[in-house]
Amino acid sequence: MAHEHIVDEHILNIVQSCNIREQAELQDILQERGYQVPQATLSRLLKKLKIAKVSGIYKVTELNMPNLPTVLNIQVSELGLIIIHTHPGNANSLAYFIDQKYVTYNPRQPKNSGILGTIAGDDSILVIIKSKDSLSAVLDIFRHEFPYLSIP
Repeated sequence: MAHEHIVDEHILNIVQSCNIREQAELQDILQERGYQVPQATLSRLLKKLKIAKVSGIYKVTELNMPNLPTVLNIQVSELGLIIIHTHPGNANSLAYFIDQKYVTYNPRQPKNSGILGTIAGDDSILVIIKSKDSLSAVLDIFRHEFPYLSIP
């Protein structure tokens, strides 16, 4: 498919904003948006995007953002505040990735990353951590996610 990455984004958007119970429903919504996706292709894309049926509804089981925005640098204040800098317009998608992967919204499934949440501007993100004791674990997460950076 020529514009498969665009279809990927539509599939992720639909699954995250609607309760999709059958692949045919997803095909219908994609068709309304101008994309004809055969059932076999849709099944392959769902698997690639790590989307599976959970309690009868298709859900993203593991956030998979192969094209994460580039992080320019990460700064840490003496108070333990973490600021992530990226290119203009990229902070929201990067903050969304961090929140989805590392922030707990369901107390029954704690993620214990040490990250409570993020606040995104246009080109920077404030990462809010549980405590200063969490700082080194959170920085280790960012060292793993962004190995090309020199993180303090």
